[in-house]
Amino acid sequence: MKNIGQSLKEKLLLTDEDMPLLLQGDFANLMKQNREGAVRVSICYASLLLALLIFLGLFSLVGVLFKMFLSVLIFGLLGFVAYSVGEENVVKATKYPAFSYFLVFLFGVMTFSMIHSVMSDGGFLSFLCVIVIVGGIFGGFYLMREKAKARGYTYIQLTLIGLVLTSFLLSFQSAFVQMGTEHEIKVHKQRVELQRAREAEKMKDLLSESKACTNEEDCKKANTKKNTYYQQYEEEAQNSCENAVARELPGRFEWTVGKNDYKFDRFQVDVVNDKITLFGDKAQLIETGNIKIKVNYTCTYDTKKRITSASYHK
Repeated sequence: MKNIGQSLKEKLLLTDEDMPLLLQGDFANLMKQNREGAVRVSICYASLLLALLIFLGLFSLVGVLFKMFLSVLIFGLLGFVAYSVGEENVVKATKYPAFSYFLVFLFGVMTFSMIHSVMSDGGFLSFLCVIVIVGGIFGGFYLMREKAKARGYTYIQLTLIGLVLTSFLLSFQSAFVQMGTEHEIKVHKQRVELQRAREAEKMKDLLSESKACTNEEDCKKANTKKNTYYQQYEEEAQNSCENAVARELPGRFEWTVGKNDYKFDRFQVDVVNDKITLFGDKAQLIETGNIKIKVNYTCTYDTKKRITSASYHK
């Protein structure tokens, strides 16, 4: 510890009188006694805090494998420093408030960030895992507090050890939660693609339903201009299909156009079979967390029977 204190004193340009104030965390008196030295100490603390924030920022942005790499890197470096300094010196150093309180703050921030990451992305099982990890570690240390005290460990040191272990384990849990989320997204995309393929096949079958005219009445219908036919039934087809799609969409949704605006902007006409097929994408499903997902939908309106058939896909 003497070597560490001497090294800190030389690098921070502190005097022998400054060191007791620094180690006890008495920055008010350190500021009065050596303002420049106190500023240098504050810069060191700020640099460590900035490094932590950069780590947490990267951790929240990267993928699963890089998350694990960052965790192994940061805690591996921490273990290497502790091994280089020596167990005895680490125990002595963390008894001083200047080290112990600040490290508790840093790893407390890291632990809280990891818990937030797991809870925001994970489900009920992830929540249970967090309870088991946090409760197990700190519950175990609480039961061991008397034995630890007898071996010379303080409560703040036990807290620090608990936070280090908790943040390390939760960093890996966060990576596994993201792995599960990415798998769910992949499966969802596959389902969407499959549904789109089915919709395309359904549309293909629908378009192939048109029959060649076999009598004078059918031929007259077939020769009717499709736009004219559509304009004749446009309003009732739009209104009926809007209600049909609204019934088909699950849960909460919203239209992205005004109440009086048409919800379909494309159409196909089968004059012979008295059918109009409408297509649109002016609706959004509202899922948990107010996440809005755009929806494509189709509706077939039978102008003779006045019936509709609607479907959608995300």
